[in-house]
Amino acid sequence: MAQLTGPDALPEATRAAIAAAPDATIPEGMNILRALSEEVRSLPQVTIGKLAGFARGAGNEFFMSLDMRFAAIGKSGQGQPESLMGILPGGGGTVTMTRLAGRARALELILGAELVGAELAERYGLINRALPAGELDAFVGSLARRIAALRPEVIPITKAAVDAIAPPTPRTAYAVRERGPVLGVRRRCHRTRPQAARGRYPDPRRRT
Repeated sequence: MAQLTGPDALPEATRAAIAAAPDATIPEGMNILRALSEEVRSLPQVTIGKLAGFARGAGNEFFMSLDMRFAAIGKSGQGQPESLMGILPGGGGTVTMTRLAGRARALELILGAELVGAELAERYGLINRALPAGELDAFVGSLARRIAALRPEVIPITKAAVDAIAPPTPRTAYAVRERGPVLGVRRRCHRTRPQAARGRYPDPRRRT
């Protein structure tokens, strides 16, 4: 059982993936972040994420690619702020969020660029459970130990059976992102995006 922790975990994992296979070919229509997320999702092992901070942009895209996700109430937030910068989520967020939350809620979260707390994330299907912050580590640790105690062949067989009902998204879905008029929008939004982000990206932990 291994853990990725800290704000530099995702960049370090990306660099490690590139270094481990320098001659690897990225599938057509995918960038390195999307390819990494798909590789993680297709691992025979179970991947579990616990969130007690903010996962934005590529960090949230990677977090959503894990098999199971848990977040701390009052201390976590998830969001895709790219629309405020005039771009689309580049690591598969449009695809993964739609698969998890459904079309209408994916549009709400991506276009609205809201940073959502654990309880709303649970209701929308972005995470398995929203847990009190003081219970998060113990709950996830207990779950991981129970899974680790299973016979090794049980996990990949179970994942394969579940994926047969909920298959991965076809890679052609990722290519749609590349056909939008993103660059023109990005240029128009370049000067105002910091102000827009500050004004429209509230802290979910702040009580009003």
